[in-house]
Amino acid sequence: MNANQKDDLLRKIAGLLAKAESTEFEGERDVFLAKADELMMKYSIELWELEQANQGRIDQRQPVIRDFDYNWAFESGPFPEIADALWTLFNSVARHANCVIVFHKQHYSHEKGGYASGMVPVIGTESDLGYMTLLFSSLMTQLVAAVHPKVDTNKGYEENLRTFREAGWGWLEVAKVMQEAGYDLGMTVSDARHKEAHAYRRWCKRMGIDQNYAHFKTYRRNFGYGFVSALDTRFREMRSEQAQKLGTGMELALRDQREINREFMFAQFPDMGGRRGAVVKDNRKFDSAAYSGGSAAGKSANISVHPAKGVKGRKSLGK
Repeated sequence: MNANQKDDLLRKIAGLLAKAESTEFEGERDVFLAKADELMMKYSIELWELEQANQGRIDQRQPVIRDFDYNWAFESGPFPEIADALWTLFNSVARHANCVIVFHKQHYSHEKGGYASGMVPVIGTESDLGYMTLLFSSLMTQLVAAVHPKVDTNKGYEENLRTFREAGWGWLEVAKVMQEAGYDLGMTVSDARHKEAHAYRRWCKRMGIDQNYAHFKTYRRNFGYGFVSALDTRFREMRSEQAQKLGTGMELALRDQREINREFMFAQFPDMGGRRGAVVKDNRKFDSAAYSGGSAAGKSANISVHPAKGVKGRKSLGK
């Protein structure tokens, strides 16, 4: 697989993720995510074969530049509610993979040598960039899947209703999904909506649980923040554990590689006078329950770079 074929494959993966986010049908979303997993596993195999072929090459730590499409990081992109979380995740994965993002060259294509909307150059070795690409694609797939709750047959009727309400879903949307899962059949969606709303309120009162009316955008945004925060912590712990196992020599080697990458960046992109974005205070509503749910999902997310495995217990996450 040559570089162009790999880029085409990654574009297909990104397209499938976008379709998974935009569809209103759970079954369709699962199909898109499954296909994305399949393609990422194919990429993983190709990357592993390349790694084997390159063993022993002197230039295997030579930095290269790869353009990344990051349209998913904008509210105008396919994942508006979790766009900020995805950008933070992208940065975290890049650091973990020992790669350097050329921040002052956002909306620039190194390959084309000019402006390119939604593109940013990233510097690293072929192996590190491949690992970064695969890991980020896998984690983005997992987060997209996690912010869309599903009916859990291991939970009771009212607990499933609570799951959707905590995710900010309206009762009409809840009724449609519950009926698709086999609940409240033999009645209209409107009647099911009223029945479920009353059942949820009675159950919350009986159980002494606060009723949650968070907007789905608030839920997804805070879930994403919790997910990314937990993963960032895991990455730091992993690097610390690896340094202890491999000794200071490996830690210095990784540090040296980062410096090599940075020096390479300065040489390739000497203009470092890019504008710094203003710090914007986020006054949007904070949903602690959503943040906790995202944190739990991040702690159990698969980071073994075997995307087909997905999130551990994917079916129950985000519920």
